[in-house]
Amino acid sequence: MKEKFEALERYKKASDKAKFDEILTELLPRLQKYIEHRIKIYEAKGWLPKNFYKTADVLADVYLNAYREFERIKNPGDLKIRLFSWADQIIGDFAAKENKIPEKQKMQVDKLVKEELKFMYEDLTVDADGEILLVNDIKDEDIEYQQDYFRPKVYVFDFDSQKAFAQSLGLTVEDFKDEKLRSIFGSIYSQLPETIRRVLDLNALGGLTYGEIAEIIGLKPDEVEKIIVSVQDKVKTSV
Repeated sequence: MKEKFEALERYKKASDKAKFDEILTELLPRLQKYIEHRIKIYEAKGWLPKNFYKTADVLADVYLNAYREFERIKNPGDLKIRLFSWADQIIGDFAAKENKIPEKQKMQVDKLVKEELKFMYEDLTVDADGEILLVNDIKDEDIEYQQDYFRPKVYVFDFDSQKAFAQSLGLTVEDFKDEKLRSIFGSIYSQLPETIRRVLDLNALGGLTYGEIAEIIGLKPDEVEKIIVSVQDKVKTSV
C-alpha cells in the first residue's frame, strides 16, 4: 500500500494521469465492484433509471477527484476513505438529479440510523419463499418507481459477492452454498434500510474496516459494529 501510494505521488508530479489511474485500480480493486453494486441497488429502489448511469463513468469521476485533490490526501488510509466517499457522493448526486431520493434519506445520520436499527429489530421479517431475483437481472417491470421504499422479495448475488458477504457476516463460502441460507440472506438484504445496507456493502464489498466506514458514513466505529452485528444476528436467527 505504501509503495503504491508513493507511485501515485510520482505520477502526480509527472502529470501522468493514465499511470496514476492505473495505480489506483491496482490499489483498490474492490472499488469498481462496490460502485457497480451500489448503482444496481439505486436502480432497484427506483432512485436511478435502469442502465443509464455507468460504473465506468462514476469510477472516472472518482479518479479525477483523486488526481485533483491528491496533494491534500495525507496517506493511503485517507485516500481509501476519500475514494469510497466520492463514489457514494457521485451516485447520490445522480439520484438527487433524478429527484428520486426520499426525504427521509436526507435526515441527520444519527437519527436515521436509530430509526433503521429500530426497524431491524422490530419489523424485519423473512420470507424466502418468493421469486429469486438476480441483482444484475432486475427487470423494469419489477421496479415500482413511485414507491420510496420498494423492496424486491429476494436478492441473490454472483459468487464473488456471496463470498464477500459471507465473510462480513461471519459465515463461510460453504454456508452460502446452501440455497435456503442464500435465499434468506437475499430476503433480509432486500429489506435492509439504506444506511444499514450501505454499511454492509462498504464492509463486505469494499473491504473497509469499521473505523473507515464510520468516517465515510458519519458514525462511530462501535455504531458501525452494532449495525453489522444486527445483520449477522438477523441472518443466523432466521436460518
